[in-house]
Amino acid sequence: MQLISDFPWYFIFLCLLAGAAYSAILYFYGRNRDGMFSKPTRWGLAVLRFAGISIIAFLLLAPLVKRTLQQQEKPIVIVAQDYSQSILLCKDSAFYKGEYAQNLAKTIEQLKKDYDVQLYAYGSEVRNSKDGDTMYQDPSTDIASLLSEIQMRYDSRNLGALILTGDGIFNQGLNPVSLTEGLPYPIYTVAMGDTSVRRDALIANVRFNRIAYLNNQFPIEITLNANRLKGESKTLSVLHNGKTLFSKSVSYSSNDFSHTEQVLIDADQAGLQTYTIQIAASDGEASIRNNSRTINVEVIDGHQKVAIIAAAPHPDVAAIRQSLEDNQNYEVSSMLIGDFKDKPSDYDLLILHNLPQKGSNLPSSLNPLPQGTPVIFVLGSQTDLARFNSLHTGLEIHSRINQFNESTPVSNGGFALFTLDDEKRSQIEHFPPLSAPFGDYKPSGNTQSLFTARVGTVQSGLPLIAFSQQQATRYAFICGEGIWRWRMADFGANQSHETFNTLLTKIAVYTSTRMDKDQFHVEAKNIYRMGESVTIEASLYNDNYELINTPEVEITLSNHDGKANSYLFNRTTNAYSLNAGVLDPGRYSYTAKTTFNGTALSSSGSFVVEELNLEDISLAANHALLNTLAQNTGGALLMPQQVAQLPELLKAREDIKPIVFSQTRYTELLNLPWLFILIVLLLGAEWVLRKYNGEL
Repeated sequence: MQLISDFPWYFIFLCLLAGAAYSAILYFYGRNRDGMFSKPTRWGLAVLRFAGISIIAFLLLAPLVKRTLQQQEKPIVIVAQDYSQSILLCKDSAFYKGEYAQNLAKTIEQLKKDYDVQLYAYGSEVRNSKDGDTMYQDPSTDIASLLSEIQMRYDSRNLGALILTGDGIFNQGLNPVSLTEGLPYPIYTVAMGDTSVRRDALIANVRFNRIAYLNNQFPIEITLNANRLKGESKTLSVLHNGKTLFSKSVSYSSNDFSHTEQVLIDADQAGLQTYTIQIAASDGEASIRNNSRTINVEVIDGHQKVAIIAAAPHPDVAAIRQSLEDNQNYEVSSMLIGDFKDKPSDYDLLILHNLPQKGSNLPSSLNPLPQGTPVIFVLGSQTDLARFNSLHTGLEIHSRINQFNESTPVSNGGFALFTLDDEKRSQIEHFPPLSAPFGDYKPSGNTQSLFTARVGTVQSGLPLIAFSQQQATRYAFICGEGIWRWRMADFGANQSHETFNTLLTKIAVYTSTRMDKDQFHVEAKNIYRMGESVTIEASLYNDNYELINTPEVEITLSNHDGKANSYLFNRTTNAYSLNAGVLDPGRYSYTAKTTFNGTALSSSGSFVVEELNLEDISLAANHALLNTLAQNTGGALLMPQQVAQLPELLKAREDIKPIVFSQTRYTELLNLPWLFILIVLLLGAEWVLRKYNGEL
C-alpha cells in the first residue's frame, strides 16, 4: 500500500504543525495553563487533539491510497460429453450408462480440486451439462460447433485442456480436424463406441429439391451403402401414399458396397408431398432404422410472371433476375422503362428499379400505379423521391439534398409478415451496405420493416427492406441500391447464393400474394427439422387493411394420430407469433381462429416435422478422428477404462498452471471507513476525558 498526493511532501509537516499549534493553544495557553487539568491529563488531551486535527488537515490534501492486489485463476478444464444416440447403438451401451458414467463422475470430482472444471454436452447443439440431462438422445453430432463455441467463450482465458468424450462420429458441420490448427490448449479424447464394421445396409444420402412444380418431373439421387452383405440382392423402392413409384433390385457385389441411383418422380399432386425411400432388410443387420429415409417436397401449382423495369442498366437488375430465375415458379422479364409496352395486369409482380426516375415521367400505364398489381420498389440515386411520395404506397422519403447513406442491414425481431430463419438473418446482417437515400422516412401505420438501417455505428431504425399494404395491393421497398453486392457476398461466404435467393424469393412471394378482403392469415413453414422449434406467425387486418392484434388468436395443432393441442398466440408489435416448441416427427394440421367485430375468422394449413436420424447412418466409431484431434493439439487418446488417468496426465504438464493477475487500485483516503472511525474515537476520547475531569 502506498500513499499518493498531488502536494509536496513537506505539506505533511504543515498538517502536523497545524495539529500541534491547535492543541498547544487549547491546552497550554489561557486558562488551561493555570492548572485546570493535571499535567498528565493536559498532555493526554493535547495528544488526542493533535492527532485528530493533523489527520483532518492531511485529509484536506485529498491523498490517494495505491494498492496492488493479486488474484489467482485456476486453469480451466472443459469436459465435453457426446450425448448423441450413436453411443447407445453399440454392444457396450450398458457399460456407458453404468460403470463408465460413475468413473467419469469420480474423475471430474478429482479434477475440481485443482482446476476450474466446466461441463458441456454436444450433439445436435452445444449446451452446458447439468444434472438431469437426458444422455445419448441427440439425433446428430456436430463436433466443430463445440470447438467453435469453446473458442468464442474462452478466448483470452486460462484454458488448460479440453477432455472430449465420444465415438468420433460427426454428421453435421465442418470436419473438426480443420479447427485444431493453432489451438493453444491440448485435447484429450476418450474413445467410446465400437469400431467394428457390422452387417448393415443403409440409405446413406438422399439429394433432392425441396420445391417441385405441378405436372413436372423432379430428380431424387439416392446413395445406398451395404457392409458385409456380399452376394445378397435386395429391392430399392420409392413410395408415395402407399403406392410404389420406383422399384429396382440391387445386388451387393462387395462387402463394402456403395451405389448411387437417379430416380425421376412425377409431381402430379400439388401441396406438401411425402416420399419414402427404402431398401429391403437382410437377416442379421445391425440396425434396420437406417434402411429407409423420408423426404418432403412442396409441389407448387402454377407459374408467375415478373417484370423488372429499370430506369437505366444496373447490376442490381441482373442480380435480382438471376435469383428469381433460379426458382422455376417465376417467369422473369427485364427491360428499361422506355421499352415497357405491356399492361401491368399482364404480370403477377412488378419490380421498379430507380423509378419514378428523375427528369422522366412514368408511362401512362404505370401512372398512377394500377390497383391490385403488387410492386417492389428499389430506391436509389436516380429515384425522384417527390414523385415516389405522390404514389402513396405506404412509405414517403422527404429530402432536400441529394445525399446517400451507406446503410448496413439490421434484422427487426418484431417482423411478423413472413418467416426468415435466424441463421439467414444473421448472415444478411454481415452483407455490404446499400446506398440509401438520405432524408426523413415516413412509413404508414401498417408498414413493417424486415431490416432497418445502421449508418456507421448508429442503428437509425429507418426502413431498409420494408412492406406495406394499401387496400388490397401489397408493396415492398428496398431502400437503397447495390443489392448485387449482397449476392456476391453470399457466394463468397457460403459458396452458394442460397441466402440471397431465399431473401429475394420471400420478398417476391409475400408481395405477389393476392389478398382477400377477409384478411386473417397464418403462416407456418412447410417443413421443420426434427429438434427445431415450431414457430408460426399470424396477421389480422381491420376494415382499412391495417394490421391489428387486439383480439386473441387460438390455434389447434393435430398430429397424424388425431391428438390435438391448443395454443394462444403471443402478440408482437402489431401481429401475432407462436413458439410451439419442439414437436415429434410427423405431419401436423392446424386451424387458427379469432373473432373480430363479431365475425368469426379462421385459417387452416399443415406442415411436417421431418425425422432425420443421422446417428443411424454410420454405426462404426471413428477413433482415428479422435486420435488426430489429440495428436494435432499435443493431447492423448484414452480408452473409457482409462479416464481415471486424466488427473495425473494433466498434472504432468508444465503448461497447465494457475495464472496470477496483479491489479492496481487507487482509493481516496477519505473514503476509508476505518479512518473516519479513528477520527471519531480520537475526538470522542478527548471529549469524554474533558467531561470526566470537570470540563463543562
